[in-house]
Amino acid sequence: MNFNHLRPYAAVTMAIFLVFLVFTGWVIYLAPHGVAARNWLFLGVSKYQYRDIHFCLSVVTTGLVLTHSALNFKSLSNYLKLHSKVGVSPLLCALTIVTLTVFVAFLL
Repeated sequence: MNFNHLRPYAAVTMAIFLVFLVFTGWVIYLAPHGVAARNWLFLGVSKYQYRDIHFCLSVVTTGLVLTHSALNFKSLSNYLKLHSKVGVSPLLCALTIVTLTVFVAFLL
């Protein structure tokens, strides 16, 4: 069965979910902590409700990423084999970016 017709739907849906994940993540990060967060609301939603929404969005986004990866497996495997014009592997570049991001997150 050919699922290629699902590729644009998975990509666009994943992009929209990413926007909402970023939004809810920033709201949770910027919201007050501790007792001050008990009565805090932003757009009529509490910090704890944003946390729950963020978690649900992340679960669905994980499924979308897995679906997107399965639909684009051939392209992804080709990316791992190729080297860019500057000679740096896309996998090495991606791992470097992820490692730096995690390192910076620990500093914050």
